[in-house]
Amino acid sequence: MEIEDLTEIERAGRRCGVCRSGRRWRQFEVVRPADREPVVLCGSCRARFGDDPPIGRKPGVVSDPVSAVAEQPSRSRPAAGERESGQHHDRLRAALGTISGSFSTAMAARAAGFSNEKTRARLEELERRGEVRRIGNRWSTESPPSDVAAAIDRLEARTTNLRIVRDRAPVG
Repeated sequence: MEIEDLTEIERAGRRCGVCRSGRRWRQFEVVRPADREPVVLCGSCRARFGDDPPIGRKPGVVSDPVSAVAEQPSRSRPAAGERESGQHHDRLRAALGTISGSFSTAMAARAAGFSNEKTRARLEELERRGEVRRIGNRWSTESPPSDVAAAIDRLEARTTNLRIVRDRAPVG
């Protein structure tokens, strides 16, 4: 290893110029691409990029900008409500499909892999759209109960010993 290479490695802080790794810095190599500053590379970045690391590259110069624009395929933007086929799926909606019954914000966040704040904001957005509903401090994806079911639930909540008595025909 030459003195100039050691100087460049020290100037880079004993870190790879691409991945910023500092492991095995004594085996780093210095690459001097044409018309660019020297770049310090670790062994894996050297194997990956060779003599042309992505650091310090200058953007390519287009000689005829009109022909470059004409060669690109025209893409129409989808309408406001439509999704492109290449877009990512909604992780929160997928996670809500796996959770049954009611759930807390933390449970939904854990299932989707989001933070609690982001999940709460998304759940409130889904609530405005009518996809989830809030039940106290919990959430549910189930449809709201009918009027009769809601009345019976309220009645059961008020009484501790509810017994339904039906008229029967006398036996005997």
